[in-house]
Amino acid sequence: MKRSTLIALLVIAVAGLGGILSTKIPFISKQLDGPKFCGSCHLMKPWVDTYSASDHKKYSTCGDCHIPHEVITGAFYKAYTGSRDTFDMIFNRIPDVIRISDHGSKVVNDNCLRCHTKIMETVGFPKNDRGQNCYGCHQNLPHSKYWTIEQEGAK
Repeated sequence: MKRSTLIALLVIAVAGLGGILSTKIPFISKQLDGPKFCGSCHLMKPWVDTYSASDHKKYSTCGDCHIPHEVITGAFYKAYTGSRDTFDMIFNRIPDVIRISDHGSKVVNDNCLRCHTKIMETVGFPKNDRGQNCYGCHQNLPHSKYWTIEQEGAK
């Protein structure tokens, strides 16, 4: 392979990685999160409406619950899910029922515990104590009646 081709590929790879990691820069991250951005897709309107009417709106954004908080993991997860959702909209591959993936389920549960650890130390951790995720009991928070979390493979 020619040296110029290798350099071009390296530049593209670095630019791509930089683009992905830039999703965690505070200014950019703020633009790519929250009800204004997430609600720009008409499909998300019911979830944005219920989030906007919930107490979670005072303390968290969409990404606080749905994206890992680690810089590298969070940046790649946000880039992946955002790209996937964009392609699904463009190519009209919107599922009839929106299901959370097994990984998405873990992300949401980990983020519940990240914010609510203090109270969980008092009442017990549901996964450890009862073998279920937080939303086993709290599936309608913060998304009210529109939100039914179904894990992959569940019917």
